[in-house]
Amino acid sequence: MRTGNALCVIYGLLLVLSPLLACGGGQQAPGDNPDIRLNGEFGADGARDDRAALEALYHATDGSNWIASDNWLTDAPLDQWLGVSTDANGRVRHLVFDENRLNGELPRELGDLANLEVLRLSYNQLTGEIPPQLGNLPNMRWLGLVGNRLSGRIPPELGNLTELEVLELYDNQLSGEIPPELANLSDLQWLELDNNQLSGEIPPEFGNLTRLEWLELDNNLLSGEIPSELSNLVRLETLLLHENQLSGCVPIGLPYRDSGMPSC
Repeated sequence: MRTGNALCVIYGLLLVLSPLLACGGGQQAPGDNPDIRLNGEFGADGARDDRAALEALYHATDGSNWIASDNWLTDAPLDQWLGVSTDANGRVRHLVFDENRLNGELPRELGDLANLEVLRLSYNQLTGEIPPQLGNLPNMRWLGLVGNRLSGRIPPELGNLTELEVLELYDNQLSGEIPPELANLSDLQWLELDNNQLSGEIPPEFGNLTRLEWLELDNNLLSGEIPSELSNLVRLETLLLHENQLSGCVPIGLPYRDSGMPSC
């Protein structure tokens, strides 16, 4: 079971409701409110930056051969570009392009999408490393890069995404150790790093992810013992660690039953 369908519903509802939530009573006119006026100015500049970042993605991933690219590289507003939704200032909020034959490396310019909340580019043909610039996106809630051919290490900069709730990087060719900086993601609920080539030990710092409900690290090259700190994850419902090189015992309280390992 994967998280996509349920979470798509949640974020879809948020997207529909967000304009309504923004419409409170007794609002000042934009000209009377310096914060709104400044946001409008920054929004215009930011929208230009966002357009440049999307154009960089198009060119870096062979956009002319995407399955669909309606309105991309046109003068149309960005929320009319296929797979893109924006906020009231025209800044990109969601970029969802699953299964669209993106082929190439992710450009560093994606780190300029400062208002981005959802980035899903799963089941494409993406290669190369995950740009560390993605750690510059303070509003990111869902990052999904599943089922590509991404390689190299997981950038520790992803630990800067303190609003992140879902991190899906499974079914790639990622290697190296899992960065302990991911334990800074205090709102994280789903973490799926399975089916890669990750090595080293499970970071004991993961015991700080107290909102975590789903943790998949199976089918990697992980070694060492299961950290006792994982017992702090009181909301954890699913834990998959099989097909690694783990030793020792399973800390009491963890929802992990099919390991062949004794309980501690």
